Amino acid sequence: MLKFLNKQCTYTIGKVEFGGQPGKRRTVMVGSLFYPRHSIVEDRVKGIVRPGSVERLLEQMSSASAETGCPTAVMVYAETPECMRRHLDKVSGLYEGPIFIDSPSAEVRIAGTAWARECGMEGRVIYNTISAGVTSEEWEALEDNHVRNAVLLAFHPGDLQAKGKIYLLENGGGLLTEGLLEMAQRHGVERPLLDMAVMSSEQGAGSALRGIMIAKAKWGLPTGCAMHNAVESYPPLSRLQGEDRKIFRYVDVASAIMPMMAGADFVMYGPIEFARRTMHAAAFADVLMEQAAAEL
Repeated sequence: MLKFLNKQCTYTIGKVEFGGQPGKRRTVMVGSLFYPRHSIVEDRVKGIVRPGSVERLLEQMSSASAETGCPTAVMVYAETPECMRRHLDKVSGLYEGPIFIDSPSAEVRIAGTAWARECGMEGRVIYNTISAGVTSEEWEALEDNHVRNAVLLAFHPGDLQAKGKIYLLENGGGLLTEGLLEMAQRHGVERPLLDMAVMSSEQGAGSALRGIMIAKAKWGLPTGCAMHNAVESYPPLSRLQGEDRKIFRYVDVASAIMPMMAGADFVMYGPIEFARRTMHAAAFADVLMEQAAAEL
């Protein structure tokens, strides 16, 4: 059972607490909406979705949370500024918890933070993500929009092991002039969340588990990952056909539990449709962690 000797930082974002000692808090479960190929999205430029679909999915997630006691957050994905603003407007009106602003485009992410500031809800949105590829223009935009909550992606393309992740955060790992964590804090990020960067099963995905333990031991900051990314690319699963494809679901749920055993404070479990089955497994794991930590 893990117990970190240093102080573990906790943040309250959107009425949900991130961070703390394993077994002494619940793990935040982050589900994705509007992700690539999500069938509810009818127009990815304008952000038009199937009527009633978002309401249904958020209600299912909220019911699963009430049933299991798992705290939740929602990852909102978009590919255009217009789409991001529309998605955020929709989700924020239906859900009071923390919202991750997610896009492969910095322009779209910034548009989301600008919209959040205009609406007075910047305190409950989380910028996802700041990576080693961050530009001076992006830093400037983050400052202009008063971004205080952000995910720092510990992905070092030249070193996929745990030390590459930690060095990137600590001193730039040879890619940046200073550590990504220090840079983020200098540019106004007060509540960083550390993502140990799981890209695929063949890119050292397991090193993220060790990275979580090292990062929490070193900085005490809320840390997690999206281990489901490795499941999607795991060759034996991709070869399954017919009824055997159901096995993917079992492994996918198991992947959400693995980071929790390493001390993760939050887990990005993928499509929000998987909320109920994943949260039941996560709640079971959290209870066992609580029991294990009772005498510490």
